[in-house]
Amino acid sequence: MAAPVFVFLYISIFQHQSADVQNILSDTKSLFFLILFYPVVEELAFRGVIQEYIATKTKQYPSLFYLTVANVLTSVLFVLMHFVHHPPLWAMLVFIPSLIFGYFKEQYKNIVPSIFLHMIYNTCSIFLIV
Repeated sequence: MAAPVFVFLYISIFQHQSADVQNILSDTKSLFFLILFYPVVEELAFRGVIQEYIATKTKQYPSLFYLTVANVLTSVLFVLMHFVHHPPLWAMLVFIPSLIFGYFKEQYKNIVPSIFLHMIYNTCSIFLIV
């Protein structure tokens, strides 16, 4: 549900559409990577490894509005990683969805909900840009 808001903000502020979107939609391999592969790999790395590691080191700190220190720090790292391939605003706009993915991972003590949310987010983002 966050994808439409963030994509709308990005498009309305910059009125920017990627010229490659049509190519992505017609390229099954690109769709596979964007909708299935990247969410699984990113969630396993960030929520499954990094957030878990940070959680073991910061469990003594209190949560703020249900957000743990581990979730916030992992989300900051997630944003920094997105700066590599995305414009700055687009990279920063993944912060809130990242917090949501991390919250669901912690809430359900399982990585699967965050993977599915990430897949849905990427799918919505791709089809809303078109």
